Amino acid sequence: MSRVVRSDAVRAEPWANGGGTTRELARADDGSWRISLAEIDRDGPFSTFAGQHRLLTVVDGPVLDLDVDGRPHVVEPQRPFAFSGDAPVVASVPEGPVTAINVIVDPAVVQPFVTVLELGRGSALPLAADQAAYVLKGEQSGSLVLGPGEVAGRGTVTVITLERA
Repeated sequence: MSRVVRSDAVRAEPWANGGGTTRELARADDGSWRISLAEIDRDGPFSTFAGQHRLLTVVDGPVLDLDVDGRPHVVEPQRPFAFSGDAPVVASVPEGPVTAINVIVDPAVVQPFVTVLELGRGSALPLAADQAAYVLKGEQSGSLVLGPGEVAGRGTVTVITLERA
């Protein structure tokens, strides 16, 4: 049976550096991964996560500009972007605020994968025990569904797979 976490039921916490807010939706008992929903409404630095790997996906709003280790990147909506948690990162929101799913893992323990899928009206997407789906559009919009279980019906979902090494 899947567990469902509604993002609006999780209290927003300020980032350690004060540059935005985050809602932690799920975390592994052993600390090897976490899934959070970040609100980025102004330009500024990201917090670093030493020894971790990050996979960020804009799920609401326009593009997000990131300077990662001195290299510019444009992160388009629903296009996962991976980078080292050790890297200095400065964000810019040139077209307005964005919301992003942030998957942070210990790469020695977990390999993360993120895919954005469109589901048809009669669709049912099964989720394995190492998967979760954040529902962007659909009946459970704004919820993280943790497997095992399924997401059913028309909508758009961000599927997160956390494969143990």
